[in-house]
Amino acid sequence: MTMYSITLFVHLMSAVALFIGLGLEWTSSALLRRSANAEQARSWLRVYRVSSPVSGPALLLLILSGGYLANLIGVMKQGWIPATFIAIAAAIVLGVAINVPKLGKIRKTLPAGNQELSPELRRLLRSGLLATSIRLRVAIAAGIVFLMATKLPFGPAMIALGCATLFGLLISIPAWLAKSA
Repeated sequence: MTMYSITLFVHLMSAVALFIGLGLEWTSSALLRRSANAEQARSWLRVYRVSSPVSGPALLLLILSGGYLANLIGVMKQGWIPATFIAIAAAIVLGVAINVPKLGKIRKTLPAGNQELSPELRRLLRSGLLATSIRLRVAIAAGIVFLMATKLPFGPAMIALGCATLFGLLISIPAWLAKSA
């Protein structure tokens, strides 16, 4: 057993943990949209809270182990590495810019007990923004996995990430159409 194999294992398990955290967020945000009353919404918000403690440390371990591995095998200057860092930054900005204020407003507007949801809260819950945020971040993460497998130069790597982002937007369309239904 070498340091490389241990770090590779940590890197792969961190990727699995990141996708588990993103899956929790995707599921809870989808079910939050369908909440019929305050107690249901509160339940899905509790599940939502679990995703960050899973995704955050996983992402940190991915970056640290990935940086170590890239440095160790001498690929730190390949084009896909800076493209990956740009994608990670974009995903973080998406999550912070959309999820934090949106979820804060939902929590603030949520009535105590098991009351019926106000029209404003229903509108907040059914907004396509949370769904778009998680779908984009999952697509970006999948794009990064693609870059790790293909090790493309910077230009093609950015095109691949653009395609992943476009895919994320396309799979978000149903969330926006359901809003008006």
